[in-house]
Amino acid sequence: MFFFRFGRKQRRDELLQAQQKRASARFSTPDNIQMERLERCKNCCKSFTTFIFSRVGLCLLVVAYAFGGGVIFQFLEATEEDNVNKVQQHLNATVEKLFEHSMNLTVYHQPNWTAVAREILEEYQKDIVRQTKRGYQGERLSDDAKQWNFPEAILYAITVITTIGYGHITCKTNYGKIMTMIYAIFGIPLMLLCLANIGSTMADAFRFIYCNICCSYCHMVKKRRNLRALQSVERSHAASSSIPQSSTTTTLCSHNPQATTNSLEQQQSTPNLVEFVDNLSFDYRKVTIPISVTLSLLSSYLILGALLFSEWEKWKFLDGAYFCFVTLATIGLGDLVPGKSIESTQVEGKLIICALYVLLGLSLMAMCFNLMQEEVRAKFRRLGNKLGIIDDPNYW
Repeated sequence: MFFFRFGRKQRRDELLQAQQKRASARFSTPDNIQMERLERCKNCCKSFTTFIFSRVGLCLLVVAYAFGGGVIFQFLEATEEDNVNKVQQHLNATVEKLFEHSMNLTVYHQPNWTAVAREILEEYQKDIVRQTKRGYQGERLSDDAKQWNFPEAILYAITVITTIGYGHITCKTNYGKIMTMIYAIFGIPLMLLCLANIGSTMADAFRFIYCNICCSYCHMVKKRRNLRALQSVERSHAASSSIPQSSTTTTLCSHNPQATTNSLEQQQSTPNLVEFVDNLSFDYRKVTIPISVTLSLLSSYLILGALLFSEWEKWKFLDGAYFCFVTLATIGLGDLVPGKSIESTQVEGKLIICALYVLLGLSLMAMCFNLMQEEVRAKFRRLGNKLGIIDDPNYW
């Protein structure tokens, strides 16, 4: 009776709580509305943080960071560029001065004309030296062309966060220099984290392709060989089991005790073979890629970039390969940069493709380093297992 009353009371309390919840849902107070909004904000923040630290989120964050840096650097340095990059205008003014001086002479006197022309040319020479120290490298720019355009600013931002630093274009203003330091402090760790994630993802994808396309025939032949070995073992085991066990055991025990031991070992080894063949479906994530394959992939990417940039910039093939290697190794000497030569055309498109080549190449480098690291560790595991240093080959 007591338990019956207690259960009925508990049921009544539950119904009262449910009615209170429905009433509070109908007549929501401002405090309840505020609590619900705070809870929604917390859930949104958690979801956004989870997406940002995922691989796709990191890639999008790096792209947005590079574009944002390009906008900021262009805004900070474009105004200063109007006062810096006026070489073409000064050249036109110098030509006009020489022409006017020659036209104003009623009587041509060589020493007088030479003295005035020397002063005009020396002034132009000093201006060229000043502009060269500020970053001018002999580009033929039109009157409305600017060095700090948007593709150039994006390439500058990418070279900062990837620690390449060509040096072909630098910030001249104090705000630009301060912004470069702040931008690099937050951008370099973000870029390294993104490259590590992209490298592991690309390594898994390349390992899957390598196992299922390049090594599929080898695995198929190996599987067939092992299946044939299993079938032969099963046939021999079936033949031995067809003999009456009692008489066989009595005969073996009376004549040859060693045979009894061998038969027991064979029976114990058969399940191991079955288990081995059952695990023939290999896991591609445990397969290591030979170092020669990764080096060939890197070499192919370098050769492709060398052919591309040497064709665009009219460089020698050696210069193109040298530029690609220095860039992907993050050395970035800056002596060769696409779009900086006097004969360059379609500069903006080349700068964008150069930025994409750098990002993809660094991701490929991270992937190859990941694969080579796994291959080296696997070789040391095998060596340690053969020498008896490591008992478990799956150690490390």
